[in-house]
Amino acid sequence: MIRLFYRLIAAVLVGMMATAAFASPANPQKNVDYQVLKVPQPTNTGNKIEVIEFFGYFCPHCYAFDTTLTNWARKQKKNIVFKRVAVKFSESMEPHQRMFYTLSAMDELTNELHHKIFEAVQVQRVNLRTDEQIFDFVEKHGIDRKKFAEMYKSFYVKMLGNKAVEMQSTYEIEGVPMIIIDGKYLTSPAIVSSGNQMDLTEQEMHVQTLKVMDALVAKAQKEKAAARKGSKKAK
Repeated sequence: MIRLFYRLIAAVLVGMMATAAFASPANPQKNVDYQVLKVPQPTNTGNKIEVIEFFGYFCPHCYAFDTTLTNWARKQKKNIVFKRVAVKFSESMEPHQRMFYTLSAMDELTNELHHKIFEAVQVQRVNLRTDEQIFDFVEKHGIDRKKFAEMYKSFYVKMLGNKAVEMQSTYEIEGVPMIIIDGKYLTSPAIVSSGNQMDLTEQEMHVQTLKVMDALVAKAQKEKAAARKGSKKAK
């Protein structure tokens, strides 16, 4: 009886070791390194893979991830279409969201300016909580104040903000940063870290997350290729 008990324990340990060896950021596992959206959303990026970042300028973790993520998206540009969505979890976040969509609508939101906004909020502690504070800030960065203010208050920008809030609900976004790949896979540094129960620095979490993202992009590419092949056969 005792021998049987130890054999069972040994089998469980071997199984756990095998699972641990099988699971890795380069070979991500569902509900460990990523989650799957209950209702997959359609994408319109052709053969490329859609990658969406949900973020907020209020979020220090989004700021910490920003440069790493931007560089990753630049390296992956042949394979992906990268989009950002500014979240609004409360009314106090609306000015930041409006600023993002106003600059986007004016085609003024470069990666450099995007990061400068993060730095202003997270490092320099610049108050960007009111319309006038935001107008002052963008003017200092070479944006026409009058044109910006008109766009900022426009129905179009309001519509973009409403669409972003709708997307938050559709994609089940409860925290940021959150990455959506191909309309169905969700991952983030927090998911990767907690799923693997790893005690990592924030920079190490980012490295592991990018590996998961690489693998999920490759997975989505294979799925798209298989779907195209199946569609051709059906014809």
